[in-house]
Amino acid sequence: MPAAERTTARLRLRRVSVDDLDAFVALEASLRPERTPDAVVSARYLSAFTDVWERGELGYWTVLLHGEVVGFGGVQPKLWHGRRCWNLYYRVSPAHWGKGIATEVAREAVAAAREARPDWPVLVETRPWNAAAIRVAERVGLIRREDRDGYAVLIAEPEPEPGPGRS
Repeated sequence: MPAAERTTARLRLRRVSVDDLDAFVALEASLRPERTPDAVVSARYLSAFTDVWERGELGYWTVLLHGEVVGFGGVQPKLWHGRRCWNLYYRVSPAHWGKGIATEVAREAVAAAREARPDWPVLVETRPWNAAAIRVAERVGLIRREDRDGYAVLIAEPEPEPGPGRS
């Protein structure tokens, strides 16, 4: 099973838990202040996130800065148009935007994905107008492809296997 906790220079990244529901709902509320988040729907999302870890796969983390939950992110397996890949996800509280936290989480997530299953691509699907999410994906090495199904698609393909004539 992949390591359930990682650290970066500033962040503690730990396996997401159902105990994070209040923080998850608070994050959703801060991202969409015009809507009250549905705690039942949020609990379903969180449960699905924890199920990935329970299956022994690398999954999303709770992101902590100085002990405070400031977001959620990481990678988890996804079947995308018939292809196994890592879905890269990052959401940070607006109070912490502009501090490089999403980029730091995304960079660590890509590294963890490469350790766990280096033969899978890393994928981000976001709305084409979400310039901040696109910039983060590009900063960590994903390349924008043709939009698909209403989403901007960014992918980091796996590194080619060393073989004859390759070094």
